[in-house]
Amino acid sequence: MNYTGSMILFIFLVQLAAYTLKWLIGFGNPLISAPLLAMRLDNTLITPGSLLPDLVINGRITWQSRNNFRWRAILPLLLAMVAGVVPGTWLLRFSLPWIIKTVLGGVVVFLGLEMATRRLRPVRPDRREIPWLRYLVAFFSGMCAGLFGINMFLVAYLQRTAKDYDEFKGSICFLFLGENLFRTGLYLCTGLLNRSSLCFSLISLAAAFCAARLARLLSPHISGERLQKLSIVFFLLGGVSIIVKSILLHT
Repeated sequence: MNYTGSMILFIFLVQLAAYTLKWLIGFGNPLISAPLLAMRLDNTLITPGSLLPDLVINGRITWQSRNNFRWRAILPLLLAMVAGVVPGTWLLRFSLPWIIKTVLGGVVVFLGLEMATRRLRPVRPDRREIPWLRYLVAFFSGMCAGLFGINMFLVAYLQRTAKDYDEFKGSICFLFLGENLFRTGLYLCTGLLNRSSLCFSLISLAAAFCAARLARLLSPHISGERLQKLSIVFFLLGGVSIIVKSILLHT
């Protein structure tokens, strides 16, 4: 991978926008970064390269929210998610890039439409949980994390079942952290973490630190609901563009 000045600037600006959203609402950075970065880069670089800043941010948010989630309910979900990461990583390593991008585009559009049809606040105390369904969602979310670095299916599910927003935020960041740690080890074993992905990580980490300061300045002035609506717009547009480009050009 040749990191030209324009490519470094492109990665930095996309990740700056993505991690600003992450710092503000606790999740959602792949909604911005995955479709935009996939327009110029392969997922074999984007997905492993995003792990380092994700680890840092999820670790900090998890520590801050450590008293707001139920360990007994979350640990089985983490195991199911980790189990899904393995086949997802295998597909990332051996599938054709344009096929991966086409599938990513479909996942992005589906998630964008799902999120556009419901409210941001995940307060559903009267909703009945289906045990096997949550583990299936966690497994599929792990597959998407291994392939694309996107585990938003579990986010969508927990938003519908968490008792309050504090429980949701603490739970999802803990799951993200555990999945990130497992995926780091798996990527090291499979050779997906290399010099190119490390350079990508360093650029992204610089963007994440700048995003933390930017988020502190913006948080008093921008509502979470408005941020989510904006991210969904980028998400849908990016998903459609990925599908069209990958099918027409096979790139």
